[in-house]
Amino acid sequence: MKTSLKIAAAAAAALVSTSSAFAAGFMLTEQSAGALGRAYAGVGVDGTDLSGVYYNPATMTLHPGTQIQAGFVAVGLDLAFEGNDGTSENGQYNTQAIPHGYISHQINDSMWIGLAMTVPFGMGTEYDDNWKYANRGISAEVLTFDFNPNVAWKVSEKLSIGAGMSIQYAAADLKKRKDIPGDAMDMGGNISVDGEVDADSWAWGFNVGLMWSPLENLRFGLSYRSKINHHADGDLEVTNAKLGGQSVAMVDTMLSQLGVLGTHDASASLSTPAWAMATAAWDVNELLSLYATFRWTDWSSFKELNIDGGSVSVLTMNGVIPLGLGDSITNEWQDTYLFSVGADFRFTNWWTFRAGIGYETSPIDNPSYRTAIIPDADRWWFAIGSSFQATDNMQIDVAAAMLHGVGEGSVYKEQGSSEKVGHFENLDAYLFGVQMVYKF
Repeated sequence: MKTSLKIAAAAAAALVSTSSAFAAGFMLTEQSAGALGRAYAGVGVDGTDLSGVYYNPATMTLHPGTQIQAGFVAVGLDLAFEGNDGTSENGQYNTQAIPHGYISHQINDSMWIGLAMTVPFGMGTEYDDNWKYANRGISAEVLTFDFNPNVAWKVSEKLSIGAGMSIQYAAADLKKRKDIPGDAMDMGGNISVDGEVDADSWAWGFNVGLMWSPLENLRFGLSYRSKINHHADGDLEVTNAKLGGQSVAMVDTMLSQLGVLGTHDASASLSTPAWAMATAAWDVNELLSLYATFRWTDWSSFKELNIDGGSVSVLTMNGVIPLGLGDSITNEWQDTYLFSVGADFRFTNWWTFRAGIGYETSPIDNPSYRTAIIPDADRWWFAIGSSFQATDNMQIDVAAAMLHGVGEGSVYKEQGSSEKVGHFENLDAYLFGVQMVYKF
């Protein structure tokens, strides 16, 4: 089903996580509560926490000995929708947390190993089951977990390289309404049903990175993560049959007898996009460090989602008619870009204040292809945070950020349609993160 497709593909694609994050597509940047405080500027090469194990494994060489890190970033949404007919809805989902954990261990003067445990893709949106534009999506909840062992080699005092492999689990639950032509059932009006896809998958990919330090206080990083191909198997549950928008017992009974309502086998295939990141860190003096990040994500490869909802057909006076409980969706997405800058201010030997600002583009190129469950828009990042040296071995990081959607936010009646049915008044997210870093 069109949007069921979409997130089952999200499921198939390393779908999104136990989070209601507002991100480009369904990618989650929030793999560090500390780096959140500067809008992820210089993440990894900053050397202030272990999240480089995920963002750029070469940066493990900045962390001597054995260290661990654990934390989360909590996300809340404001997705206020206004219909042209005066109706309103909000796709905000319960505030949820994106967890992360890292381990880094120095083997000798030139070799490090590490492990990143993250939720790199995720999404959660929810509307009323009977909202007027349920054919554009009712709900989506997606989960990914990425288990990512890495190794780093300090080639020289100026150059480090790293690489790793991702073993990734993806699961998704997607729901939307689908219309069945009335003449297919020999009925006098349009029949609609709700379709909910529940699917999961295991797959793998790889990541590489390098860090170059031309000066002792200046570092540059380059990193790349491959796409991951998922094929998710699961179920498609068809419920809530209506005739002309109204529940009719006869229609419900007929569709049940014909085997339309109920649970069907389903599958979906897709790839999560590859991304590449360039970062920089400049320790200006003992008080101030400046950072920057540029990231490209290959969302243009996310061309189409296909869900096989099983072969369900009915016998009518016009012959055997397939109902097509599966479907395909064309996304028309484009590559996205994130650019952010930030700074750390080390006011004392136990307290660091940080701040950052960023801008991220949306994958939606043609607004008529926007769905309710992945509304998306260009967004500004505004972030602040602090680090506290609780003991000689333990650091506590806290951060908060606002992501403010800007630009066009229209929703259309159907994909590729020219009929606008409403728009999102707000496309905002509010983030709060906390984490602990411990050095053995």
